[in-house]
Amino acid sequence: MTLTIELPDLVGEFQKEQIPDEELKAVVIAALEVWLEQRQAANAGRLAESAVPFTRRLLERNRQLFEALAQR
Repeated sequence: MTLTIELPDLVGEFQKEQIPDEELKAVVIAALEVWLEQRQAANAGRLAESAVPFTRRLLERNRQLFEALAQR
């Protein structure tokens, strides 16, 4: 399966910051893995959950990657 994500508003920023494709791919994969795990574990009321827990889990699981991106 191939997943194509178009981010026209962010492409310029990615290029300006010279973020390698490998790092972008790692961030997208990490975000999708966390989202999928959350989705599988959620019950019918999943839409009522705040985005804060999702964001915290994403950051905790990928701290090194985000720290490397922040230093750019």
